[in-house]
Amino acid sequence: MTLKYIFYPGCFIPAMLPHVEYSIRYVLNRLNVELQEIPELSCCPPKITSVGDFKAWLTISARNLAIATKYGLDLLTPCNGCFESFFEAKHFIKHRPDLARDTLDILKKLGLPTKIESNVKHFVEVIHRDVGLDKISENMIKSLSGLKVAVHYGCHLFVTKPGEDVWEKPRMMDEILRTLGVEIVRDGLERICCGFVLSTINDEKAILERSEVRLKSVKSLDVDCLVTPCPQCLIRFEYSQIKLRSMKKVRYDVPVLHLAELLAIAFGLDPLKMRFDRLHRSPVKPVFEKLVKGGS
Repeated sequence: MTLKYIFYPGCFIPAMLPHVEYSIRYVLNRLNVELQEIPELSCCPPKITSVGDFKAWLTISARNLAIATKYGLDLLTPCNGCFESFFEAKHFIKHRPDLARDTLDILKKLGLPTKIESNVKHFVEVIHRDVGLDKISENMIKSLSGLKVAVHYGCHLFVTKPGEDVWEKPRMMDEILRTLGVEIVRDGLERICCGFVLSTINDEKAILERSEVRLKSVKSLDVDCLVTPCPQCLIRFEYSQIKLRSMKKVRYDVPVLHLAELLAIAFGLDPLKMRFDRLHRSPVKPVFEKLVKGGS
C-alpha cells in the first residue's frame, strides 16, 4: 500500500541542507511513500512569531492546514519547528475558539475549509508508526552496526497533546536507529536546547550556554557522531563549532548528521559519491568512510 502525504520541507532544509532533503526524499521513495508538492503553501511560520503577533501566526499556520484539508491529505514535515507550529495551530483552532474566531473568518473569506481535518506528522512519526520498523529492515542494504552515536532530538520533537507521553517521538527515533544497528550513547543532556531560538536574541550567549554545553558533553562520550532529526539543531551545532574556534580558540570537531542521512546510507546511498561531506560544516567524512566501507 502506498502512503501519501503533502510534503512540507520547511525553509531551512531546501535552502541550507540540500543533502538532508535529498536523503529524506531518497528514503521515502524507497519506502513507497508518495509526496505531493503543493505550491500554494507558505512559511509555517515559526511558533516564536506568535509572541509578536499571535493572530498573524495562527492565521498563516491555519491557512496551510486548511489547504491540506482541501486536498484531503496530512502534512509530512521533517522540520521540528514546522511540526510544532502546525501542531499548536490545530490545537488552538480546536480547543480555543475564542482565539481562533478571526482566523476562521479569514479562511472563510479565502474560500478555504474552516473545519481543519488534516494533521501534521513529523518525518520520525511517518517512518516509525506509518511505515514501520519491519519495512525499514526489509529495505536495508547495509547494517550500521559499529556506529556509536549521541542523539539530540530537538525541543519541538517533544511537543504532544496534553497528557500524552512527551518521550513518544524521541523513543521512535531511538528505535529507528537501533533498527539500523546503531548504538546510542547517552549523556543525560538530550533535551537541552541547541541554542537556536536564543541565538535570535544573543548569539554569543546561545553558543556558550547552550551549544557548547552539549558539544563538550558529546565530545566526552567518545562517539562517532551526534545525530539529530532537526535541521535547526544540525545547523546550530555545526555553526557553533566554527564560531567557537575564533571565540575561544577551542575545537570540538564533533560530526553532526541528520537521521535521514543514516537511513539513506543503510538503504544503499553513498554519501561520499554524493559529496555530502562538502555540504556539512563539521568533520563528517570519517563517519561516512566508516559506514561506506563497513556493514554488509
